[in-house]
Amino acid sequence: MAHHNNTGLKSGKLLVDQKNKIADAGILRPPAQVYLSSEEFNFKNQTGVHSLNLQQNFYLPKTIEAQKKVFQSGVNVAEKQLDMTARDLNLLVTSAYYKVMMTKKEKALAKENLDLYVDFLNITKSQLDAGETGKIPKLAARSRLGQAQMALDHSNEQYQIALSLFNQILRSDIVYDVAGELPTVSSFSYDDIVPENPHLQIQQAKIEMASSKVKQQETQLLPQINSGLKLQTANDKFPLFAYQLGVNVPLFKKAYRGQTEAAEIGVKIQQSKLEESRNKLELTITELRFRLQHALHVLVYLQEELAPIVNEQKEVNFLAYREGEIRYLEYLDSLEQFALVKKQYLTALYEFNVLKLELDYWLGN
Repeated sequence: MAHHNNTGLKSGKLLVDQKNKIADAGILRPPAQVYLSSEEFNFKNQTGVHSLNLQQNFYLPKTIEAQKKVFQSGVNVAEKQLDMTARDLNLLVTSAYYKVMMTKKEKALAKENLDLYVDFLNITKSQLDAGETGKIPKLAARSRLGQAQMALDHSNEQYQIALSLFNQILRSDIVYDVAGELPTVSSFSYDDIVPENPHLQIQQAKIEMASSKVKQQETQLLPQINSGLKLQTANDKFPLFAYQLGVNVPLFKKAYRGQTEAAEIGVKIQQSKLEESRNKLELTITELRFRLQHALHVLVYLQEELAPIVNEQKEVNFLAYREGEIRYLEYLDSLEQFALVKKQYLTALYEFNVLKLELDYWLGN
């Protein structure tokens, strides 16, 4: 849906169509010259020679082939850029999709916390009515319940914002929600940068285009075939015919050679940009791998070590507080630890998936 409605993709496809039209049309031939000429006559008694002339110059096949390669390389660059635009859009859509899932899960977690504080308030009321405690636990419960309600309202607001941004990317008249859960992971593989990496392919296509322009400039030193045909009348005799055949040769070659040398420098510039792009890509991927490794370490620790402890602690403390075996401050602390670990795990899972998504983007997966 985003691909269908995205204006950047539409303009990219139009650019590819435009380049293909230019390539299919081929090289522009020199225009034909049609003109009248007269010679050996005066306005008294010399009728002279009068001609209707058709003159056409022709490029050599090598010149035509060089120009075609320039056109084809232009198509190739446009296609690579279109592919990258599509990949950018894929990253944008998936990132927005993950954000909606994240905020949706945060809202559910906030609702779960709110229910826990409702239970806490009900217990404090029962204990107060039974004369087992004073008003302080009830006041604390009401305060924490209000904070939990504010957290739920905030998480719902963040969810609505993320959902709105997601639908703006889709550019649809229908408002869509997302389904599913954030992908859970336990490991990830280290992929290498391949020559077919789309981020590098664009620069490689530009190198090919610059190289084709060098060949095009070199063909400017080649001659052109000069041909002509004349239909004549002379001394009241008609029709008479004449022809001409020759070559157009550039005599002053310095400017042509200067343009060729400039085109060769253009190739070196694109090659330097390719090397710079590769270095930046390797740096970005290395950094993302380190960040992913750290995020995975945090995620696994929270999932396998900390979460089971606080889950068990929450259940045990709930029963203990209801039976009056622990004070309300201890129970509040266990609730806060439970909510904190759940939030930390959700944040770590989201950050890992976003980093993995970004790494796949730069690797070209």
